[in-house]
Formats: sequence, structure tokens, C-alpha cells
Amino acid sequence: MLKRVQQLHIQGLILIGMMTISGLLTVNAEPLTVETLAPDFSLSRIDGSQFNLSDFRGEKSVYLIFWNTWCGHCMKKVPKLVEIQSELGEQVELLAINTSWSDTLGEIEQFKARFNPNYAIAFDFDADITRRYGVIGTPTGFLIDINGVIKQIDGIAHTLAANLDLWNTIKPARDHRTFGVTCQEHTQGSHKETAC
Repeated sequence: MLKRVQQLHIQGLILIGMMTISGLLTVNAEPLTVETLAPDFSLSRIDGSQFNLSDFRGEKSVYLIFWNTWCGHCMKKVPKLVEIQSELGEQVELLAINTSWSDTLGEIEQFKARFNPNYAIAFDFDADITRRYGVIGTPTGFLIDINGVIKQIDGIAHTLAANLDLWNTIKPARDHRTFGVTCQEHTQGSHKETAC
């Protein structure tokens, strides 16, 4: 009995080592936080179209949801995501990014046939974007406002409609990078100006 427990322990350590080497347990060294500029990326959607996060700056907010086909909580989110796409799709870009953790494109096709999602899906082949966003479990969501700033992490489906007008408001940058330019606000007497 003790020998069997030791064997299982060794097998578990080997599995963790293999996952670490393959990058499955590697996360962003600096976790993303609210009120920071979202890392830009490009990714092909399952339908073949290209998604570029920076294309939406100045246009509309972006809701990223990292998921897997085998994730029970991800499956439970599908009806709400379908509702968001139907009701708010013109105001927020929704992209479901499969982390590629133990998933294949074939499994995504089966998922689509079963759940019939009306929103865009992408496959993060090497989990690079998943790592850059510090995702360690699914589902994980990020709401990125029209200015490219992370406004909320997780729980987005419940607050999206109430905050969307605010998140879709273009604001002058205040000492952080927006649209690739650093801007600062200066006040001299009653005159206020923004320099970029």
C-alpha cells in the first residue's frame, strides 16, 4: 500500500514537471490588474477572420473570455454570452479564447454543434495570449474599455449592461499610455490643456 502511494506521488510530480516544461503552468510574471493597459495581440478566429485588440481602441469595448470545452463553468456561461452577443454585440466586441489546454479544434467544433454560440471563438494554439493575460483557470474574463484599459476581471456578465456606456466613453489619458501615446494634463491658471 505504501509503495503504491509513493508511486502515485512520483507520477504526480512527473506530471507537474511535464506541464511546467510544456508551458501549461506558466503564467504572466506580473498579473494583469484593473486600470492597466491591456496587452495588445492578434489572433485568428475560428471562422478565419483576424482579431486585433488594438483595432477596437476608440471604437468599442472588448470582452475577452478565456475558456475550454471541458470546463463545466464555461458551458454554464454560454447562454449568458449568447444573450450578451445578441443584445449588446454592437457596443462590445465579445471574443471567447480557447486556451488550448487539453483541447483541439475538433473538440471546439463539437462544442459549437452542441451549444450553437453566436459569438466569435478563437484558439490560442500555443497558449501565448493565455499566459500574457495571466490566466490560470477557466473561465476567466477581462473587460477592456474603449481606451484599451482593463476595467474589470471576471464577473463581467453581471455588470456589463450597467457599465457599458461608461466603458465606451473615450477619455483623455492621464499619465498612462493610451493609443500608443503618453499624455499628461497641464493646468496653468484657468487654462487646462492635454499634451501628448
